[in-house]
Amino acid sequence: MPLLHFHIDQPKEWQKIPACLCITGWCFAVGQNHVTEIHLISDPTRFKARFPLPRPDVKAIFPTAPGEGTGFEIRATVPPGSHQLRLEARLSDGSWHPFFEHSAVITGRRLPRWLGGGDPAELIAFQMPAHAVHPAHPVKNEPLGYNISPCPLPSISIVTPSFNQAEFLPQTAQSVLQQSHASIDFIVQDGGSSDGSIAVIRKIAEDNASSRGNATLRWESAPDDGQADAIAKGFAKTSGGPEDVMAWINSDDFYLPGALGFVADYFARHPEVDVIYGHRILVDENSLEIGRWFLPKHDPEVLRLNDFVPQETLFWRRRIWDKVGGIDPSFRFAMDWDLLLRFQAAGAKIVRVPYFLACFRIHPAQKTSAQMHSVGQQEIDRLRERTFGRRISPEELESNPRLIRYLRKSAFIEFLWKLGIRAR
Repeated sequence: MPLLHFHIDQPKEWQKIPACLCITGWCFAVGQNHVTEIHLISDPTRFKARFPLPRPDVKAIFPTAPGEGTGFEIRATVPPGSHQLRLEARLSDGSWHPFFEHSAVITGRRLPRWLGGGDPAELIAFQMPAHAVHPAHPVKNEPLGYNISPCPLPSISIVTPSFNQAEFLPQTAQSVLQQSHASIDFIVQDGGSSDGSIAVIRKIAEDNASSRGNATLRWESAPDDGQADAIAKGFAKTSGGPEDVMAWINSDDFYLPGALGFVADYFARHPEVDVIYGHRILVDENSLEIGRWFLPKHDPEVLRLNDFVPQETLFWRRRIWDKVGGIDPSFRFAMDWDLLLRFQAAGAKIVRVPYFLACFRIHPAQKTSAQMHSVGQQEIDRLRERTFGRRISPEELESNPRLIRYLRKSAFIEFLWKLGIRAR
């Protein structure tokens, strides 16, 4: 039996826990094997932890720790009532080992979230989750409800930056190449992968060349200076008029069927609109749905406070991209928020469309999770300070009434959606 060292930092009290359960702590194995994953089991649901997170304090106290990456965070939505919660660690030899178990009482709410139930932390955890909020099940595609405009459709240039994502890249690429009704220029900008991605991309390109689709695929594999640099290099290979459309989609996310046809049609019918985005579907590493984001209508002030815009659903016209000078390659994490803030400052008309356009994948090797607690938070703080001319504390952000109203609107849109009503 392997020796596991661990500590649970929170919660401190297990008898009155809100439904948006958050467990943080650290864990490492002593011996040849090391911890590769940590899960929370609340039968019948299993929740993956964000792991590893930096814990230099643990390494300083325990020289036997394998490194600073021993921290973990689990966010889960658990129904009210009594539960037996168990934490398990997976080791590098593939074996699973329980290391913590505790009974817990999850408290309920008297009011639904859209009527005032839940505090700001719960609103964030439920309405804009970064974790599974229900057991995994196949994604249900919903009709986008459009007819192709008689107006000329804009072309769409799409870039996929990729590095060592051979596992997910085929689904991402096919979600672009198999779209109909839109003329698509698709660029895969690989950063010099060593996991077989190049063979995967070459095969996708060969298959696409023999098809009769509306999309052209070009690709390059070469070292870059990070994701933003790869995106900039990809877009530099594209061309188009000021009314044409641009987007990037990361190599672990994918579009839903019909999304790009809808996007081209929407821009054709709304020449005054510069930027659109939609709702988000969360999926796991098996492409099964584990949650959804319901976005209220675009609020410029909320965008200044926080970026809730699902990047994989974001599309914009080339005219606004050229106006702001494109992406800033100095960003490693928050390049999409920076771009949106500059779009908005330049006078862009931004619209949230009431449809699910794409899926955002949550998996252990995800860059978003891995960087959030390091460079990510630094860039977020930097953008807020640039926007407001001062630092915004987490307490000030969580208590902001406009942000809270926005999250409650999200809860109301979800409530209507569950009744079969699509809020505009």
